[in-house]
Amino acid sequence: MDVHVCGHVAEAATGRLCRHLLGPGDESEFVRVLRGRALEYDLCCTACDTADQAPEFLVVCAGCAVRVDEENGTHVGWRGEPGIAERPEPAPGPLVRTPLPEALRGALDLAPLPDGENPAWLVLTRDGAIVRWDAGTGVVAEIAADPLPPEPGFKPFIDKELTPRLHVAPRGDAAAIVHDYGRYGAVLALATGEVTLRLDGGDYWENTVPFSLAFTEHGGRTVVAHRTRWNALAVSDALTGAQVVPGGDGMLFHGALHASPGGRHIVSDAWAWSPVGAVRVWDLRRWLDGNTDEPEDGPSARSLCHRAYLWDHPVCWIGDDLVAVAGIGGDELALLDGARVFDAGTGAEILAFPGPRGAFFSDGRRLYAAAPGGLEIWDAWTGERTATVPGFVPERLHAAAGELAGRDGDVLVRLPLR
Repeated sequence: MDVHVCGHVAEAATGRLCRHLLGPGDESEFVRVLRGRALEYDLCCTACDTADQAPEFLVVCAGCAVRVDEENGTHVGWRGEPGIAERPEPAPGPLVRTPLPEALRGALDLAPLPDGENPAWLVLTRDGAIVRWDAGTGVVAEIAADPLPPEPGFKPFIDKELTPRLHVAPRGDAAAIVHDYGRYGAVLALATGEVTLRLDGGDYWENTVPFSLAFTEHGGRTVVAHRTRWNALAVSDALTGAQVVPGGDGMLFHGALHASPGGRHIVSDAWAWSPVGAVRVWDLRRWLDGNTDEPEDGPSARSLCHRAYLWDHPVCWIGDDLVAVAGIGGDELALLDGARVFDAGTGAEILAFPGPRGAFFSDGRRLYAAAPGGLEIWDAWTGERTATVPGFVPERLHAAAGELAGRDGDVLVRLPLR
């Protein structure tokens, strides 16, 4: 091993440092300067970053690089471009365009119904009706009227607006309509349209997060996890409204919930003071068996990542064991487009790769990113981009029909994935 400029005889770090970051106990702000090869980068102090001449980077030992990058220094931004790995494969398709019926134009939201090969959708119309629409036959059937009460006292948090959102249970026997960034929601039995459970997430900073709700199955019945106040999650029977697991107090402001496809784990995209975003996962079965503290203090609870001032960001399951979280970095102001993939059972980060942005979806094989310019398809095990579909920006995954879907005005655009 060589003696490096830091004075240590040790293994060399992958990334280099500018000279001003070599001091012992240095707590300088720095930027990560990407080298064009995957996520490789050097570290540069803010003075060198703004200087007229390019910084001089020095090879140091791995320990000194870690001291600055992960322990003492403060990461404030990225410079340069990462290296995007490409492995071209044929793109799925072709796109299928289906005009929305007149009654569904301007719909506020739509969610897939698990009806096998039939691309059936639950739709919230602009007139406040909840209807079933079969995109293949065009048949529209009203199920219920929007049961949510108004929220006249709503105050926007930054750019968050009160937004109606539909959720459908995996069996298709129940659905929910909630106000993201609001207080209220309701669960309905789809066979009758009757409200089985009225939801109240509390009035403390509820405008900072999507309404916490996720359906899953337990003991042969459909259950729904939902927020009962800012720091408490409960579980109820979706068809009777009976409580299954009472809410336990914690320290997190729970946001969007994501149950894994097989019902093994659940993720909360939450935040805590000061504020810092906290993506957390726990064993859904242990929770449903009655351990009310499982979300925060249970033995299965794992913290996947923390990001200062950042939450309500794309998260999705890849199969039943892996969680993809959008954004690389530990601060809202120093975030690089990309994906981090975690093992739900251990909480370990197993892969990070640059590139993916926009909403995330997965069919268990690929990571689909709804980038502003069109869909990008990524191999979540290697970090390689395999295909793009320019101009198509999906908003929902219809898992039963095997397709992604989005709206282009009053036209539903679908992309078959198989």
